[in-house]
Amino acid sequence: MVEVRAAGHDSLSFGTGARHDHELTHRDDTEIASILDFLEILPDQTLAGLRVLELACGSGRVTVPMAAAGHRVLATDLSIDVLSLLAERLTERQAIQSGIAGRVEIQQADMVSFDIKESFKAVCLPMATITLLNPEQRRATIRCVAAHLAIGGALIASIDRVLPAAAATSTIRLRPDAYLTEEIDHAGRRRRTILRCRDKEYVSERYLVTPEDLVNDLKEASLFLAAQRSTPDPVLPHHISVILGAVNRR
Repeated sequence: MVEVRAAGHDSLSFGTGARHDHELTHRDDTEIASILDFLEILPDQTLAGLRVLELACGSGRVTVPMAAAGHRVLATDLSIDVLSLLAERLTERQAIQSGIAGRVEIQQADMVSFDIKESFKAVCLPMATITLLNPEQRRATIRCVAAHLAIGGALIASIDRVLPAAAATSTIRLRPDAYLTEEIDHAGRRRRTILRCRDKEYVSERYLVTPEDLVNDLKEASLFLAAQRSTPDPVLPHHISVILGAVNRR
């Protein structure tokens, strides 16, 4: 996947932008409890020995809690910069002594076209990362996921549902030196977030995706919706964090 970047701006996934994003979000636990719950209710206990594949893992905001809960995780991302941040976290004393570091493997991979010679009990796509993809890329990712899931395994994916009442432009203060501006094109189904941090701007371009969009994509890949959980976004008004769990029954 080639990330869409706004001209004249740096990305939140690479370089210093990745480090700023990590500093601001690594303590955000909005979806972690739901993801761990979904992993605990996988219907087939014969899957217990298999690993979890995490796509677009970033600096490990979800990776580390999954490993702390006892899951073995193959954490992947396209960005070497964010993978380096995760690797740094895994060298910390607590990660080593608790066994977290030993349960995580890091690998660079493109979530749209990955090919890993392994079947997984679950594939996790957290942090609404799937909304970075256009519809064709999104469907390609879900087809790749289905090909890598063991029978009975689950895809766990999150999206940000942006309600029609959300303002076209809004800005919030995250900390004294950091502001987040969001620009929403409801008609064009696009969304841009701009992080202004220490007098520099970092941009993320996303698509507006509804749960219905994702459910239709899942059906095309023969994955069946098993669970859905929605939580109001604690920071952005008129945004809902939605976690969906879909099972491979083939």
